[in-house]
Amino acid sequence: MRHLKQFQTGFSIIDMIIGISIIAIAILAIQVALSNYISMSTRVEVGLRAVSLGNSVMNTIRMHRYDENLSSPWSISYGTDAGESTSADYDDIDDYAGTSWDFSGDGFAGYTVTTRVHCVDLTTSWTDSVGPGTNFKRIIVSMDHDAMDHPMIFSSLMAGI
Repeated sequence: MRHLKQFQTGFSIIDMIIGISIIAIAILAIQVALSNYISMSTRVEVGLRAVSLGNSVMNTIRMHRYDENLSSPWSISYGTDAGESTSADYDDIDDYAGTSWDFSGDGFAGYTVTTRVHCVDLTTSWTDSVGPGTNFKRIIVSMDHDAMDHPMIFSSLMAGI
């Protein structure tokens, strides 16, 4: 009588090790992708909030009149005037020159907001300060946050013509 060879069915230990290794590599790749996604979504959210806050600050400044004087000759000093101790007292755009704002209580914790205002001469350059007295002022709002690589800059020109 001949003995029939029986074939063993199932997985060998080598097959199991290879299978588990492939699953482990796939799980690791998914974790790395998820970590990158979470990091990127945080940066996107911070950027979107910075855009929202920057536009709001810029619009607030632009709603004010051009200068303390209602017509030329324009003021020669920038910054707050006598009796203007808070931003609620500001009445013209150069009051915002060199200010920093804190919006932590408004849901914008971690954001640094600074503003600058200077006069420009458009015949020379709209980016360089030429001192007070011209008919154009450049407003610069800078937004920064730890999650951002670089500050976000908003710029606008106002005419006193």
